[in-house]
Amino acid sequence: MMRTVLVTLALVLPTTTAWTQESDAKKLAQEIVDKGSALYDTKDAPAMAATYTEDAKIHWYSKKDSGEVEEGTKNGRAEIEGVYRDLFKDPNNKTTSKNTVEHARFVASDILIIEGVFQPNVAATGKFPFVQVRIKEGDKWLMKTLEFFAVSQD
Repeated sequence: MMRTVLVTLALVLPTTTAWTQESDAKKLAQEIVDKGSALYDTKDAPAMAATYTEDAKIHWYSKKDSGEVEEGTKNGRAEIEGVYRDLFKDPNNKTTSKNTVEHARFVASDILIIEGVFQPNVAATGKFPFVQVRIKEGDKWLMKTLEFFAVSQD
């Protein structure tokens, strides 16, 4: 009897621990991206860039009219700030954005992978998949890489 209980616990506990870690990762990830959405809506390019590591990279993928996939890349916080500066050119363009975490997991205690969907303006169509790699530096979870798919899911 005791042996059956021990075998059952040995099989269940690792699964429970993995589920708890994934649940914790998803909760943390949603908190991080919710703050990101709120910051995005302020249209503050330097503040957005400050959420990235100094050597961060953004890769975005889009489709040409021919159907060919096109990739773009920006390297480093300065180039990334330029991307946001271009996006925020019109300060009168008010938005309420939303990030939704679909999956998150810790690769290590200080590395978090987040997969989700970004909606730049909830009042308009357009939901775009993303994958982020976040690195914990001090008490901040900074973005190391962002893969953004400029192909709407709507």
